[in-house]
Amino acid sequence: MKRIILFSLFLFSVAACEKILHPEEISIGKIESYEELVSATEGVYGKLAKAFNGGRNFIINTYGVGFYAANLKGDDLNCGEPGYNEYYGNRYCYEKSLVIYNSCIYDAWKALYQVIASANNIINQYNNFLNQDQLIQEILGEAFLLRAYCYFRLTRTYGRVPLVDNIEISYTLPSPSFLEIYEFIERDLKLAGELLPGNNNEARIPFVTPHRGVVKAILAEAYLSWAGYPVKDISKYTLAAREAGEVIDSADYFGFGLLDDFAHLWDQAHYYNNESIFTLYFANPLYSTKTIETNNVCLGTSSDIEHFSPYYFPSVFSINPETTISLSFFPTEVNFYNNYPCGYRKEITFFTTIYVPNDYPYYPQIDTGYIHIDSVNTCSRIGYRKFIFEPYEVSYTQYSESPRSDLQKLYFGNPKVYFFRYAHTLLTCAEALARSGQLNGQAYECVNRIKRRAHNLDYYSPSVYDLQPGLSPEAFADSVVWERAWELCGEPEGRWFDLVRLEKVEDLPQLRHPEEGGPPEYPVTKDSYFFHPPAEDLNLNPNLGE
Repeated sequence: MKRIILFSLFLFSVAACEKILHPEEISIGKIESYEELVSATEGVYGKLAKAFNGGRNFIINTYGVGFYAANLKGDDLNCGEPGYNEYYGNRYCYEKSLVIYNSCIYDAWKALYQVIASANNIINQYNNFLNQDQLIQEILGEAFLLRAYCYFRLTRTYGRVPLVDNIEISYTLPSPSFLEIYEFIERDLKLAGELLPGNNNEARIPFVTPHRGVVKAILAEAYLSWAGYPVKDISKYTLAAREAGEVIDSADYFGFGLLDDFAHLWDQAHYYNNESIFTLYFANPLYSTKTIETNNVCLGTSSDIEHFSPYYFPSVFSINPETTISLSFFPTEVNFYNNYPCGYRKEITFFTTIYVPNDYPYYPQIDTGYIHIDSVNTCSRIGYRKFIFEPYEVSYTQYSESPRSDLQKLYFGNPKVYFFRYAHTLLTCAEALARSGQLNGQAYECVNRIKRRAHNLDYYSPSVYDLQPGLSPEAFADSVVWERAWELCGEPEGRWFDLVRLEKVEDLPQLRHPEEGGPPEYPVTKDSYFFHPPAEDLNLNPNLGE
């Protein structure tokens, strides 16, 4: 049977509702064949891509700001729109970013519920899904997994979100407990695990659509979060370790593994790869022959950096004499960048080397040529290199009437986004083993593989960078949390949600530079953990505010 590839996400939009509480805007499509079921399911992926991109137009400068609004409250990201990353009296970058992106927060809420409504349409048309043939069961498993992920994202962003599992409209939905939400997510994931094929080779589209290994890996992430704030059921650490451990033990069967080179995660040759667990593919890029130079080495702190205070460089900067990159997406927070361990992974994660031309108009007193950036001053704008796909020029041909060789604005400069990758699973297993009283050699090996690769070493061979045996469970777990911060920084399922589950949001004034985040004018409390439901939906359903 011919299978439809998920390359152009504009092709599918069977079931959608612009606002979950507005019946006049709900459109439900009837599914009458397997081909229509495939099309409808791929429409759900399209809705998720739209949710990631802010819930608005795919192209017009949205940069995932709604989806990323929660992540911006952490210590690894900062706002990056031109003119916004500056001093405003006592209103610094962090506070300014929340004001700017506040209008997009509702977009993400709305768009994620569109995904859920689309998934519900599919699931509810197959009420007796266990009696369907295998192909139908497998694609229904995708719908359950997508719905589970959306609720996982929603509850960690907005708190006690309404649970909608049908296509009916209700203005009196209760506000469920966090426990009820996590139990719902668990049920959906377990159903997905019963329905989906066994491994990557059997997946409907290998490397693109999920299988049972994907379910187990995401279930491990859900249990890790469940064990922390706000539910704080520490028994779930044992389950997180079990699920992640089973993925690791059966990695070859599932088709998972670490890439040998950290840089390969974002290059053309490894566009599809075994480290991907749950990834959105926005487009089949029309590759450019140009590539980003990677001849960076880790040098000492440059005195030239002093000349760039208070902003390091403008919204467009050079990476070599012929090429410029736009920084109108989220750069790193200054303390996070300055404290990031020096080495290969830092060079791949950030644009640590830029090219200053002879006629540079902003700071003519600095040296020209290549400059390596080891540390920066407040409100600086060091870009994430991992946001940029290796062939940074990706044609707009698929997305507009006239071709453009401009930077593709889908996932910043990347036609795919990793939600979860195998590195998550290794680090989750390590932390969960320690927090469940099972700290052992496997836990050390999981985190040490990540540390070795960070220095571009063979990750199976012991190195001087390894965590040494004998750490207390608490010290080991803390080391893993920081390793997660370095490895996953800037990624949508990274740093912020670790701060929430570990109740470390209150530490932000010490983590972020005082002129960039954790505003000193008011304390950071648990009120900062979740965004409130949008006012428009609160007016329709006051239960959401309970």
